[in-house]
Amino acid sequence: MLIDMHSHSDGNAKFIGAQQANHIASILNATTTDEFQFNQQYAGMQQLVSYGVHPWESERQVVDQQLLATASIIGEIGLDTEWTDVPLTIQRPVFMQQLQAAQQQHKPVILHTKGCEAEILAILKAYPQLTILVHWYSSKLYQDEYVRRPNSYFSIGPDVLTDPVVQKFAKKVAPTQLFIESDGLESFTWVLNRTVDISEYAIILKSVYQKVAQLRSITLEKLEEQIQMNWQQLLATSIIN
Repeated sequence: MLIDMHSHSDGNAKFIGAQQANHIASILNATTTDEFQFNQQYAGMQQLVSYGVHPWESERQVVDQQLLATASIIGEIGLDTEWTDVPLTIQRPVFMQQLQAAQQQHKPVILHTKGCEAEILAILKAYPQLTILVHWYSSKLYQDEYVRRPNSYFSIGPDVLTDPVVQKFAKKVAPTQLFIESDGLESFTWVLNRTVDISEYAIILKSVYQKVAQLRSITLEKLEEQIQMNWQQLLATSIIN
């Protein structure tokens, strides 16, 4: 069984159906109340629904406290100075509000860290018991510091197919910290520089698994087995179960 640790349906029920048809367990991320309700409506037994106000949305969205209490996982949340014009003065309080909720509710957090790796790392020192999943880490900096942090997982995205920095990081992450993600069809489109049909979803996700297995000099089966164990560990150590 493949696991897509961070995905976006983008309001497309066929995407969620493709995960189910291919027996792919997943986390479906939602950044709005409507998106959460949509994902929850179509999600199956192997699909968890997360909720969090993304840094790109922090100027437009108000944090829904009820959804933070309802969602299995909080995220993706974080800080970003590379892919958005939203000032950090707006992003920071939204991020901290959700981080504190996750701490209080003992829920894992999915982190977005673009351009703010040092600041987020410093913030996390106040939350040593918090379980975090850093998605799509692509910075050359602070890799060792993030990997050494306890209670941390990392999901490798499809840019591992093309980006030497991500390839290096994919080899560095400890086996017990490792996951694979798609980040949704739009991310496949961005990495491959072409339109990607839903029918290709499982094939491309498996190619990401194959690339990471090759980089780590292990078999695909061994990688799948390890990620399944990590998935069970995450479930067992959080409020998800």
